[in-house]
Amino acid sequence: MDIKSAVREVQMGASLREIASDFRQDLLKTFGFGPEETTADTFRDEVHTFMRSLARHLGDRHSGEPRIGQALRDWVRHTEHYEAWDALLTGFQVEERESLVRRGKQLFPGPLTAHWADS
Repeated sequence: MDIKSAVREVQMGASLREIASDFRQDLLKTFGFGPEETTADTFRDEVHTFMRSLARHLGDRHSGEPRIGQALRDWVRHTEHYEAWDALLTGFQVEERESLVRRGKQLFPGPLTAHWADS
């Protein structure tokens, strides 16, 4: 799976959790790992790197698309990747924005979040 196909999947309704799982499964298959050879940590770093890149791409190239915004909104409930939070809070109108900004600023204090408006 690459960024382009992941974007298409999200646009068709896939969640970012599903994308992360599918990306990991693709890696396991590509490298020939069987279930008995893997742990939850197998390819964790690679999946995180891919998902960070995907979140950045979604924010940069698909800001304002409701389905993309909802996917990012759901994803930030499960991740502390700055890229996902930043993509969501800079490119989309979301409910509960004030609480999301507060939580994001707790996770990422400092100048990285100064451009996130509370409303």
